[in-house]
Amino acid sequence: MMATPDVLQTTSSMSEDFSVCSLCQETFKRPKMLRCLHTFCNECLNDYIGQNLTSSNCFPCPSCDIDSELPQLAAEGRFADNFKDDQFMASFVELKKALQDGKCCDICVRRNEDIVAKSWCSDCTDALCEACSQVHMHVKVTSSHLMTSLEEMKKQPLDVIMRKKSKVNCDRHGENISLFCVDCKDPLCVQCLAVSHRRCENVITVNDAVASRTDIDKILETLRSFQVSLDNVDGLSAVEKVLEDSIENTKHEITYLSNSLCAKIRDQEQFLLKKLESKSSEARRLLKDRIEPRKLQTKTAKAASLRMNNLLKYGSDVEVLMAFNQIKKQVDDFNLDIGETNPEKLRVCVEFIPDDTSLTYLDELKMLGELRIETGADEGISSWGVTCTSLEDIIVTDCHNKRIQKFNKGGELVDHIQLDDEPRDITTCGLGDDVAVPLIGRLIIFIATRKSLALIKRTKTERQYDGISYSTRESYLVVSCMREKCVDIIQLDGSILKSYMYDKMNECLFDQPRYVSAAVDGSIIVSDTGRHCITCINPRGEVLFRYVSKNDLRNPQGVCVDKIGNVFVADNSNDRIQLLTSNGTFQRYVLVKDSGLERPCAIIVSHTNRLIIVQNDGMVKVYTYC
Repeated sequence: MMATPDVLQTTSSMSEDFSVCSLCQETFKRPKMLRCLHTFCNECLNDYIGQNLTSSNCFPCPSCDIDSELPQLAAEGRFADNFKDDQFMASFVELKKALQDGKCCDICVRRNEDIVAKSWCSDCTDALCEACSQVHMHVKVTSSHLMTSLEEMKKQPLDVIMRKKSKVNCDRHGENISLFCVDCKDPLCVQCLAVSHRRCENVITVNDAVASRTDIDKILETLRSFQVSLDNVDGLSAVEKVLEDSIENTKHEITYLSNSLCAKIRDQEQFLLKKLESKSSEARRLLKDRIEPRKLQTKTAKAASLRMNNLLKYGSDVEVLMAFNQIKKQVDDFNLDIGETNPEKLRVCVEFIPDDTSLTYLDELKMLGELRIETGADEGISSWGVTCTSLEDIIVTDCHNKRIQKFNKGGELVDHIQLDDEPRDITTCGLGDDVAVPLIGRLIIFIATRKSLALIKRTKTERQYDGISYSTRESYLVVSCMREKCVDIIQLDGSILKSYMYDKMNECLFDQPRYVSAAVDGSIIVSDTGRHCITCINPRGEVLFRYVSKNDLRNPQGVCVDKIGNVFVADNSNDRIQLLTSNGTFQRYVLVKDSGLERPCAIIVSHTNRLIIVQNDGMVKVYTYC
C-alpha cells in the first residue's frame, strides 16, 4: 500500500471546491474527465461542447484551453458520452452525500421510501439502512462487499475512507481492475490482459505495482520540480512579460530606425534648402544681369518709335530727317548691344540633381524590415515526424493528438492509431514498411503499416529519444537525445551500441540534437537547434562538416538525405528548405515562404523524389522534387 500523507483530511474539513463543477458551480453529476484531467458534469460538458465545437471537431477545455477532439460520428447532444467517466470523482461525490446528516438509504429511495441510512458499501458506493444492510451482507453476490457504519466513517480521515474501496471496474469490460502492465504502464482487468496485452511480458498485480512506487515517485518529483521551476521564474507571468517587453522593444526599434532615417533625410533637407537660398540669390543676379539691359533698351526703343511716328505725322521733313539719323544710330547700337532676345535662351533655372545613392535607396527600399516571432528553445522542439513507405503511403506522427496517421499517395487519411504518450519522430525500418516511433517515457514502439496500422511491439530504452532514423546499411537505429546532448546507435531491442557525445578535444558535439538522418555512406546528419547548425559525423564520431548560419540558418528541424547524398534541411524560422551537397556546401533554396511554406518541421524524400514536409501547424505538404 502507498504511504499515508503526513496531513490527514477529515470529513469535517472536506474541500467544497474539490467536488464542484467549475461550469455550474454545483456538486458533480455524472462526472466526465477530459484528457487534460479536468472534470465536469455530463450535462454541463454537453452544453459547453455544443457551444464551442470548432469546424475541426475540437473544443478547448473550459479550465485550461487544451483542445480535445471528438470522434467524427459523435451523436448530437451526447458529446460527453465520448469521454471517460471519472469513477474516482463519482465515488467521492457519493461518499460526500452519504456523510451528510439525514442521508437516506439509496435502495429505499429507489423504491420511493425515505429511510435513514446507517451503513456505507464501499463497493457499490451506496448508503444503506439497517434492513437493507442485513440483506446486502447475506446475499451471495454482495456478501463480500466492505460495509462500514456511517457514524464511524464521520470520525475517520477522508483519505482512509476513500482508500477502502476494494475494486475499480474497467471502462471497457466492466470487470475489476486487478493487474498492471509494466511494459505499457496500463492498469488491466483479466479481459484486457487476454485481448490487448497478451504479448506483454511484464504484468503484475495492482498491489505489487503500487508497493514498488518508483515510477510514481519519479512523476511526483518531476511535478514538484516543474512547480518549483515555475515559482522561481515567478510563474508563467514572467514569460508573458517577456513577450510584452519584446513587443514594446520591437515597436521602439521600428520607430527608432524610421525616425533615424527621417532625421537624416530632414538634416539633408535643411542643408539643401539653405544651399538653395544662396543658389537662388545667385541665379536671380545672373538673370537680372541678362535681362536688365534689354529692359532699358526696350524703353528707349519705344520712345524712339513714338517720336518717329509723331514726327512723321506732325513734323516737317527736315525734323524727320534730323531725328532719323539719331534714331538710326540708336537702332544700330541696339543691334550691337542687345544680343539674344529669345526668352528660352535667356532663362535661368535652379535644378536639383539627386545623389545616385539616394535614387538607388529610393528605388530599392521596399520596407524598413520584417517582423517574425522569435521563440525560445521549446517552441522549436516540435514533435512532428514523417516517413514514406515503399508503397508511397505517408505516415505522420501527430504530436498534438498523440496518434500515428496514415495517408495514401493521394493524400487521403486511411487509418490512424491512438497512443498513450506523445510521439517524437518516426522512421521506416527495412523492407517490410514497419515504422519505429520514439515516445515520451523512454519507449520506442514498432508499428506495421502495410495494411491497417497495428502495434507490433514496445521496446524500453535507456534514454529519452527525440529524433530517429533507420540505417538500411547496418540495420540499426540512429537516435538523438536532446536531454543528454548525444546521438546513439541502438539495436532494435533498444540496447545501445555506440554513443556520440564528445569530440577528440572532449568538447560537446551537440547542444540540442533534434532530428537525425542516416546517410547511405554510413554518416549521420544531425540538426542542432541549440547551435542553429547541421552537423555531420562519420561512424567514428568525427565531424565531417558543420553547416553554420552561412545562409542565416535559424532553428533547423528535420533533415533527410536523397539517393545521391544531397542533404535537405527544414530551415524552420526562415520558412524555407535548404539544399546542401553531401559535403555540406550550400546549393540553393528548394522551397521558400512564397512557395506556400510556413515553419517546416519534419521532412522526408521518397524514393520517387517526392518531398514530403510537415509544418509546425501539422499541415502535410507534398512537392515534386526535380
